Amino acid sequence: MTEWDAMDDDELMALLGQAVADAEAVPERRRDAARAAFTWRSVDEELAELLHDSALDAGAAVRSAADGPRSLAFGRSGLTLEVEVEGDRLLAEVVAEGDAAAGEGPATVTLQRPGADDVVESTDTAGFVRFAGVGAGAARFVVARGGWSLTTPWVTL
Repeated sequence: MTEWDAMDDDELMALLGQAVADAEAVPERRRDAARAAFTWRSVDEELAELLHDSALDAGAAVRSAADGPRSLAFGRSGLTLEVEVEGDRLLAEVVAEGDAAAGEGPATVTLQRPGADDVVESTDTAGFVRFAGVGAGAARFVVARGGWSLTTPWVTL
């Protein structure tokens, strides 16, 4: 094979054309990896920050669990996801302001757990969604509607 710097433009373009034409040259797992890497281009716009966790309030971890449900709030750029955890049930509300509120139809809220299938639910007209049978462990939420999305950090329920 010829050294790359010794090739003229026509030879290099012919070689590149062959590589592009041969779809079998790139294994599907590499294509999947490339697609996954491409999703990182907008990660800063999609990631939400934890605004509130009642389990982290002063005194909540002393001696026993706090009475009542645990509340979590995540937000970014006019979007807020408020989650109430009580036993194995979750009640969440999607609150959108400004440009994010302009989307049509309900939002979808995806509950992601390591080693489990994603659970996807749509919000009702008021922006609420319920999940039942959710056990303790790591979880995160992905909220999407129209052209925007919000991904929460992983939390332990």
